[in-house]
Amino acid sequence: MKTAIACATALLLVAGVTAHGQTLRTRRVMREKLVHTQRILEALTTSNLTVLERESLALLQVTESPQWSEVNTPELRPYTDAFVKAIKDLAESARQRDLDAAAAQYGTLTMTCYRCHKYRKDSRVATQR
Repeated sequence: MKTAIACATALLLVAGVTAHGQTLRTRRVMREKLVHTQRILEALTTSNLTVLERESLALLQVTESPQWSEVNTPELRPYTDAFVKAIKDLAESARQRDLDAAAAQYGTLTMTCYRCHKYRKDSRVATQR
């Protein structure tokens, strides 16, 4: 009985992940990405250039991890390329100690996330029709 409940629970979890378009690995990499972007926002609002540069570089490292290859598919490459460019520009602004430019790059960075997630949502809705 416990095995049946465990199997049913596992199936529901897998179905839930599939329905949302994420695997457990992509969920982890997206969560890590979110943590760094939140820290970047905090660094911007507190003018902490050290944290801003560190977190920008940490976010860039996420895109160089093996897990990133799951989201860097040919279909999503324009979005991931724009994301990486925004991170590099943000890190450069932090290195130059230019908070205004960094804030603008943060806006660009978050829009790349939004556009990619919107595309994924819209394509899932279109395939469900």
